[in-house]
Order: sequence, then structure tokens, then C-alpha cells
Amino acid sequence: MKRTIFFLIVMLLHSASCFAAGKRFTFITVDFPPYYGSELPNNGWVSEVVRTALELQKYEVEFKFSSWTDALEYTGGGDYDALLGAYRTSERAKNYFFSAPIGQVRTGFFKNKEANISFTELPELKNYKIGVVKGYATSKKFDSADYLKKIPVASLDDGLKMLYEGKLDLMADSKSVGNYRLTKFLEKDIPGIADKIEFIKPVLAMNKIYIAISKKAINAQKKLIDFNKGLRKIYKNGSFKKIKRKHAIKK
Repeated sequence: MKRTIFFLIVMLLHSASCFAAGKRFTFITVDFPPYYGSELPNNGWVSEVVRTALELQKYEVEFKFSSWTDALEYTGGGDYDALLGAYRTSERAKNYFFSAPIGQVRTGFFKNKEANISFTELPELKNYKIGVVKGYATSKKFDSADYLKKIPVASLDDGLKMLYEGKLDLMADSKSVGNYRLTKFLEKDIPGIADKIEFIKPVLAMNKIYIAISKKAINAQKKLIDFNKGLRKIYKNGSFKKIKRKHAIKK
């Protein structure tokens, strides 16, 4: 009898833990202001959109900000449920379920204003050293361009500093994120850096951003469905637009 009661208690505790895990949604990502970041109000507009959508679906939501390589590692192993703000690639689609899109990001190159660098097609850049954050996707053409001299860097800030110091010729990343980092963060440590670096045309891609749910996450497909339902709800009830307006983000 005692053994039966013990077994029932264990099963109940196991069921409760599984239920709790199923209604908790954990994210890990990199600081990517003004879209999302550890120092932004409510962790940025994308984070607030995601949290609002999931809370409508009765989820407890947690965000952790780390390096992108750690984010890929931890979600790949199922330690966290999802990446926040990932671009969709065919390679990532092997390991993640992608939500409906949340926003859009313009990606391309930064250069030192004094450098005489311009291009129309990527092969014209084969003699330049181009910084790329480890694990980042930029555009399909750029990511597959093995003939380019791509220099892996730990973070966008590191890449922009190397660009300023002449250790890189170009730095690949988002226009709005790079400009934000230059004016709001790097300018404090290196006065004048924001005036020395510029984003150049042509733009490489207009990348949509998603949440990418690890296929190893508990109830991964259910979480995907629930998030998309919550996102549709906040589109319909006007919360999505209100959040963007609150964060001073134009449509």
C-alpha cells in the first residue's frame, strides 16, 4: 500500500512538473537594440510583443540575454525553448520551428567614412576584410559567398571597434542596430566613433525576424501554435500597434 501511494505521489509530481514546463516559455538571445535588449524598457518592443502574445495564452515568459553562440548552443540542446528575433535560414529550419514573422530588419555593411569603398555586386568586395558576428545570418548570397574574406567577431560592438581601428574594412549587420550601438553605447567609450562610421548601400537583405523554437523544446509544436494564436490576437485587438507606438517604433 505504501509503495502504491509513493508511486502515485511521484506520478502526480511528474505530471505537475510537465504541466508547469509546458506553460513556461524560455527565450535566450543577444542584445539587439532597438528591437530587443537587456537594457531597453520592457526588454524592447519585440520582447514586449512576444510576452504579451504568450501571456494571452497563459504562459509564463522568461528572457535571457547572452552571446549569440551561447544562444544557439543552449536552444540547440533544448535548455531554452527558443531564440528571440532569429532570421530564418534553411540550415536553422532543420533544428527550429519558426513562428509567424514579428518584424523586419535591414542588413548590410558598415564602413569607415574615410574609406573609399563602394560596390554593386558582392564579388567586388573579395579583397576586403569583412567582420561577421559568429553564428549570425546576414543574407543568403552573402552567407554562401565563400570567396569573401569573412572575419568572425564575438559581437557587433567588437566588430565596429575593429572597423574604427582599421582592423576591418567592412562590418556586416543591421543598419538600425549598428547605429544604435554606435550612438548609445560605443560613443561613451570612444567619443567620435559614431561620426566616423556609416552604413552603406546597397542593402543586402530585408530580413524578417521570428521566434525560433528548438525542436528539442518540451511541447515545441504546441508552443509554436500557441504563440501564433497569441500574436494574431494582439494584431486584432490593437496591442501590437500600441506596443510599437509606446517604444516610438514607426510601422
